[in-house]
Amino acid sequence: MEIRTIEPSDINEMVRLANLYASFDSDVDEVFFQPAWPFPQGCLVAEDEGKVVGFIFSYLRDVPSTVLTRWDATKVAEIELLAVDASYRHQGIGAALLDKLLDTFRNESVDHVLLHCPVEAIEAKRLYDKHGFEVRAYAMRKRL
Repeated sequence: MEIRTIEPSDINEMVRLANLYASFDSDVDEVFFQPAWPFPQGCLVAEDEGKVVGFIFSYLRDVPSTVLTRWDATKVAEIELLAVDASYRHQGIGAALLDKLLDTFRNESVDHVLLHCPVEAIEAKRLYDKHGFEVRAYAMRKRL
């Protein structure tokens, strides 16, 4: 298993994995991943024998200075999506992707990381909890 930075040829497989295994209100396409290109080291893939079996996609957030002051932060990143092929789960791939990404953030002087986790993504929430992420808000909806 190799974890590496995204390459343009990875996008189609990332779109496939995202649409199969991530919780969205609608399908994504290659345009969804455009924020990766200015910060490609924030988008990593897990590759097994030439096949992309998982990825983590993040980008640097442009945050107003007043918010940075309130958060006591200087540089903010957002993890947009983590997905691992179901047949490769429970092998530590998601944790390895997240660990490598957090190391990348530290090297880039990122000091605040945001993410959203769907309530039904129980395994992902457990992973984020183990890595020290804290719930800071609830996104709610009501059908009328």
